[in-house]
Amino acid sequence: MHDHPYLTTMKGFVLSLTLASFVSASLPAALPGAATTTTSVVPRPVTTKAVISGLEDRVFETLPPVLIELSNLPAGAVVWVEVKRGVPTDSRLAGKTVESKFYLRKDGVGVLSVPGIHKACRAEGTWTVSVLMSDAHGTTTLSRATFVLQSKRFA
Repeated sequence: MHDHPYLTTMKGFVLSLTLASFVSASLPAALPGAATTTTSVVPRPVTTKAVISGLEDRVFETLPPVLIELSNLPAGAVVWVEVKRGVPTDSRLAGKTVESKFYLRKDGVGVLSVPGIHKACRAEGTWTVSVLMSDAHGTTTLSRATFVLQSKRFA
């Protein structure tokens, strides 16, 4: 017994509509760099920790490698790094998402390398790096580090 051509077409339409709805709903969460507004960052108690290493000295002539150690990372969470010129309270400019790569992500623990910071922070001045996470509960800032790029001639 074969389905009527109209029913086959409707099944295909419903499947396409369902897939389109799923993809359009999941894209903003999967691609945090596409949305540069920070109004969706909701303060809430989070057990996830992000420790930024490499920026402890706070003043640099050239940036060292930057790593982020993550712990208690929820399954399905998306983590990304943003950088902006200025200090965290300076809201004139939205943060810019920079390239980062997971080297290890297992059992809620992760190590994130941030090679994109060297491309984004080329000019002298004060910069802030933020580690953000988006999960089923929303988006939150896990950690921040502010540093200064300054050449020796001005030190």
